[in-house]
Amino acid sequence: MSDARRIAHSVLVRVEQGGAFANRALDAALMEAGVLDPRDVGLATELTYGTLRRQVAIDHALRHYSRQPLEQLDVETRALLRLGAHQLMHLRMPERAAVHATVELAKSIRHGRSAGFVNAVLRALARGRDNILIPPASVDPAGHLEVTEAFPRWFCQLMIDERGFDAAQALLHALNQQAPLNLRVHLRRGDRAAVIARLANDYGLTATPTAHSPAGLTLEAQAPAALLRPDDGAWQAQDEAAQLVSFFAAPQPGQTVLDACAAPGGKSCHLAELMDDLGRVDAMDVHPGKLREVAEGARRLGLSIVRTEAGDATLPIAFAPPGGYDLVVADTPCSGFGTVRRHPELKLRRTAEDITRLVALQARILDNLARHVRPGGVLVYALCTFTAEEATRQVDRFLARHPTFSRQRPPAGPVDWTALLDASGDLVPDPARHATDGFFAARLVRAPDDVGVLS
Repeated sequence: MSDARRIAHSVLVRVEQGGAFANRALDAALMEAGVLDPRDVGLATELTYGTLRRQVAIDHALRHYSRQPLEQLDVETRALLRLGAHQLMHLRMPERAAVHATVELAKSIRHGRSAGFVNAVLRALARGRDNILIPPASVDPAGHLEVTEAFPRWFCQLMIDERGFDAAQALLHALNQQAPLNLRVHLRRGDRAAVIARLANDYGLTATPTAHSPAGLTLEAQAPAALLRPDDGAWQAQDEAAQLVSFFAAPQPGQTVLDACAAPGGKSCHLAELMDDLGRVDAMDVHPGKLREVAEGARRLGLSIVRTEAGDATLPIAFAPPGGYDLVVADTPCSGFGTVRRHPELKLRRTAEDITRLVALQARILDNLARHVRPGGVLVYALCTFTAEEATRQVDRFLARHPTFSRQRPPAGPVDWTALLDASGDLVPDPARHATDGFFAARLVRAPDDVGVLS
């Protein structure tokens, strides 16, 4: 299993040193390694994601046994220690196997000068791993969650302030679970039963219908990347919560629709599907290169109404129809905490200052897009996160600035919204309650008689 540990170590270094996304870095490392035993692939995946998920708690433990501050160590040594500690603390591997393998890895990657230090720290940790000090929840609730659920202290405190301790603990625990792989079936080309049968017959994969999205499937095992983008466009990979946003937006055939932050294009394509490929969907993104993926997805799905347009959502939109759009979907940049199950490195990178910066950007985008919603039209504000400042409070502030807009519950349709909406009618799929990614969306309808130019 040395290949698995070497791969995981290289990915951890790239994530910390180069700012790589773990999923992309791991896929690249596995491809570079060539043909591997499936057990090696599985172990490399667990070591990578498990170490990132538990890094905050791992570092808390290592600080008790390292004579040097972790921050002063080089990135390769930190990754070695974290990798070994995860095997000892969370995989409960025998001391000899975990420590010996990590020390041998240190030597094999020409980092032998740290082998003795790594050996000493991990052996001390192995002796004391069952006695790591955990702040009592009754005395230090944020500190308790920081160690037990491995999230930054500032975020633990934020969630406690917003939700209370018990709900915060449940949310953070859910975010540490491995996310399932969801597919969205292209219902214009078939139904879920047919796709379930095809996945079983052609690929030996078991799939089950999702609980809330009428178009979704959950795969019981991981699948190769090529399977996620079939040439015939029978499905796309998309989390169930993201699928719900398009149903919540409820586009109608023949409408003009703007997907303002479109890449990678899952929502643009889903909106067009729900419109029976009748009307117009402008898929806009500030990064022109990413629009190629949007266009390719639409081509594969056989959708003719999706048009890609490069543009900045904070600036006036030159290609907007003169009367405004019937529907604007603004899935804006956000802190992304709702996707931590898939991207555990995010919780290690985000800061409270990031939320402040993103809130300001989101407000600029909303104010600009409001101008392009026709009277009687709908602006859907969506996020793959759930912090109050980015979600409900952002909407409250928008409505105070734009009194001709008001919240609107989604219309009746194929989704049972009963358990998915809050008291205001906003969409709030939750990892702890719904086993989805964490999302937020609000429908904001412009008054039909509002014919003025919005500021």
